[in-house]
Amino acid sequence: MRSIYLDSSVLIAYFSADRTEETKRGLVRSSVGVFGQLRDARLCTSMWAVTEMVNVLVSAKRMEPGLVAQIENQLINERRLNGLRVDVLDVSPRGDYDFAEFFFHVREGILTYHSGVGDTIHSVIMKNNAVEMILTFDEKDDFKQIAGMTVLHPRDVKLPAESTP
Repeated sequence: MRSIYLDSSVLIAYFSADRTEETKRGLVRSSVGVFGQLRDARLCTSMWAVTEMVNVLVSAKRMEPGLVAQIENQLINERRLNGLRVDVLDVSPRGDYDFAEFFFHVREGILTYHSGVGDTIHSVIMKNNAVEMILTFDEKDDFKQIAGMTVLHPRDVKLPAESTP
């Protein structure tokens, strides 16, 4: 089963009421629809992505905090995006993994890949949960620098072409 991690930029585009996000929102719906048609795809995200989404929707997109709280509550409790199930990952499935170890891995990632803190946190959560693909609008190369990660932009997500006889 292929797991596709939804970056906060994807969640922001999907839930933002900002007209500047309309094109991105359509791309998210389309790409999530494609993943819904694939039998071996699983969507996932993390509380870190949700936290970043909340911050941007309130501070940059100027959405009403009460509405953003409702969006967050619905996403976390229903765990669905465009009708598809979204698993919310823990920072690690290991029971003996603590914050000291987590932040050690974040520091290692920053030093190794020179990525931003936020993107490194996403990458550590992904590695800990054996997720190799991320769906993001991030045009910087932060995620692309991280070994073992496949970066997907929603505009590039298409159903595999059917083979012709």
